[in-house]
Amino acid sequence: MATKAGSSDNVGERFNGEYAVEINGLQKSFGPFHVHQGINLKVRKGTITYIMGGSGVGKSVLLKQIMGFIRPDAGKVIVNGESIHEASMRDTKRIRHSMGVLFQNGALFDSLSVYDNVSFTLKEQLHLPKSELDARVKSLLESVGLTFEHSKKMPAQLSGGQRKRIALARAIAMKPSIMMYDEPTTGLDPLTTDMVTKLIRETNDQYNLTSIVISHDTNVALDVAEELAFLKDGIVQYVGEPKGVFSDQNPDVREFFASGRKRLKL
Repeated sequence: MATKAGSSDNVGERFNGEYAVEINGLQKSFGPFHVHQGINLKVRKGTITYIMGGSGVGKSVLLKQIMGFIRPDAGKVIVNGESIHEASMRDTKRIRHSMGVLFQNGALFDSLSVYDNVSFTLKEQLHLPKSELDARVKSLLESVGLTFEHSKKMPAQLSGGQRKRIALARAIAMKPSIMMYDEPTTGLDPLTTDMVTKLIRETNDQYNLTSIVISHDTNVALDVAEELAFLKDGIVQYVGEPKGVFSDQNPDVREFFASGRKRLKL
């Protein structure tokens, strides 16, 4: 698949390899429960890659390992050419700055205004003057389809869709090269689901991102994903273009995605 050139503002632009994330032989257990038993996956730069699987297969655990919050028992996670689990604490923080994340519920600070939510990391990391901070918040809100007037509101005054937009604006505030989404459409109505998936696609294109989406929503994934990875029994059982799941030799892959066949008219 074609890849995109990195934005000049992206933290990860110094890395010019083909893959933004490489996962090699990843193993992770919690007591007797073996979550990952040798995950191998390469995420091509510039793509929207959906990581799919049923409940309990370790999709969110994988996301946390990519971000360096959970250390694997074995194997490596390479982010923009660097092993995040072998890096120093200082370098780990720097690598994380190349990643943004949108959590399932948005994880907004309910006691802070929209302005303070969106500008939170900017204040902590860049110490910008008020005029420049205002300009950055305004630009971020507009990039997700909102206006600066929304910055005065509190999260409780927002709709579910607006909260997702605000959370995304905060996630891209530091201009990451990799954006990760943890079940972004779970529990949303169809209209809001369509809005969020459209926003993922538009944000990926606008900011020249590599997007990794954790999801079990096959219909959405088949519409949006450029590449799919399917997890089961601790390994990646399929990786490739979405339509390929219907002709894959693995019956578990075909069964999981069977409901999407009519949606794609296959």
